[in-house]
This record gives sequence, structure tokens and C-alpha cells, in this order.
Amino acid sequence: MNKNSNYCGPMRFAHRGLVQRAPENTIDAFAAAIEYGCEGIELDVRLSKDGVAIVVHDGNMTRMTDGKITAEISELTAAELTAAEIPYAGHLLPYHPPVPYSEGEGSSRTFTPEEIEYFRAVDTRKTHLSTFAEFDRWFAGVDTDTVIEIELCAPGTFRAIYPILQASPNCARYIVFSGHWDILEEMLDTMAQGGRPEGLRIGANFRRLDEKNLAMIARAGFYEVGLNDRWFDETDVAKLREMGVKVFSNLGDYPEWWRTLQTVGVEGFKTNYAEAYTDWYRYGKK
Repeated sequence: MNKNSNYCGPMRFAHRGLVQRAPENTIDAFAAAIEYGCEGIELDVRLSKDGVAIVVHDGNMTRMTDGKITAEISELTAAELTAAEIPYAGHLLPYHPPVPYSEGEGSSRTFTPEEIEYFRAVDTRKTHLSTFAEFDRWFAGVDTDTVIEIELCAPGTFRAIYPILQASPNCARYIVFSGHWDILEEMLDTMAQGGRPEGLRIGANFRRLDEKNLAMIARAGFYEVGLNDRWFDETDVAKLREMGVKVFSNLGDYPEWWRTLQTVGVEGFKTNYAEAYTDWYRYGKK
């Protein structure tokens, strides 16, 4: 059930899930984002030692397990990765975005002592990572219009998820993208040989526009492009719209940028603070 049915701003993509409710990139965090009413979710995919696509961002397990497991994702099997306990304690972000270091520094930000204390609060719950195939099966059973951005973080990930996408009932709700040029070429080459799974949309995280990126956009048939806060304006959005491409802003979790998002014409934006943004949007946009 969408608790924000009266919201009419840019699409809110919960970055790695609703990370105030559950650790990032877990089905718990994705379920919380859907229950809250986010229009979109962003998740990350890497490959295990045995070539299985795992929903995880970092290249190793150090941060997610508080140092209990330090091996690289590529050094562990899918069974080992999905069995690892991910603690809630220390892995939930506070409700409020961090404050600026100083006026005008935008996304260079830090947490207050009170927020750090909240962030480290004792919580005995544990959760686990999932394979992308497990996520796909779970998502197929969820009654929602939520869109999923799938960020590919390592070479080989698109080839690994390609057969899953071909058989998935969820493709019309998926956007597959990457910020790595070699992975984008892998995506395009794979689909040139085997075809694009029905309904699948693709995109790129280019952070900012330049001539090289524009040339890729012109030939690739992207649905969306991710650009960084303060690195684009309404002129760039209009240029891409003329090419049939939508802009999804990357993070920029501070009110100054939230105000900008309302006017530059973006389709949506990634955020670590969907609830705080929504309350800001509802109650005065200050």
C-alpha cells in the first residue's frame, strides 16, 4: 500500500532500500521502501566466486559484517555470502540527513553526535544478503508499481543476470544501468547478440555530461541517465529530453538540492532519506 499517494514530485528511488528501517541492499530494506510508498528502489549487483549475481554494493564484506568477514565478494561463494549475518546495529541511517560542514559545501556533510549515537544504537536483529535470482522471485510476488534500478558494479554482472531477466515477469519494472563504461558495453553487446528482454529499460550513471557520454547516449537507446547534484541544470535535462532520455539525479541529500529538483525537470532521484525528504516536501519545502 502506498502511504504517499498524494505525493506528486519527482520519483523517489530509495537508495539501496529504505535504510532507516533495515540494512542496505537487503530484502528487508526493499520491503520497507515499498511499504512506505517509494516510487523506486536502487540496488547493486556483484558476482560471487562461483559466478552468482549477489545484491550487494561494496567489493568486500568488511563494512556489512563489522569486520567479521573481510574477504572480497569475488572470493566467496554465493552460499557463503548469503549465509553471512548482517547486523541491524550500526547499519541504519538516522532519519535526518547529515548537516553541512559549512555553508555552501552541498554534499560534503557529516553527522551530529546525536545522530551518530542513534546510528550506533543497540539492535539485536540480523538479516542476510540475497542473490539477484532470490530478489527477482521475491519481487514477483509483491503487489506494487515500484520501479527497480539495478546498478551493475562489476564486469560480468549483466551476463550473469541476463538469463534471469529473460525469464523474469518483472522486466517492465526494471531499469538496468551502470557507471562503468566496460559494463555498459557488455550490456549492449549481450543484447545485440541475444536481444533485449521484453520490457527491460537500460540506463547509465554518467554523473555529468560530456561529449563522450553524449555520444554513448546517442547510440545506446538509454531510457535514463544518472547525473550528480550541482553538475547539471535544466539545460542538460532539456537536451536529454530531446534525445528521448530521462534524468535521474544521484543523491544530493540536502534541502538546497531538493528545492532544485522541483524545477529542473528530472524524472526522479536517488535518496538515502526518503522519509525526511517527503516530510520536507509536504511541510513547507524550507
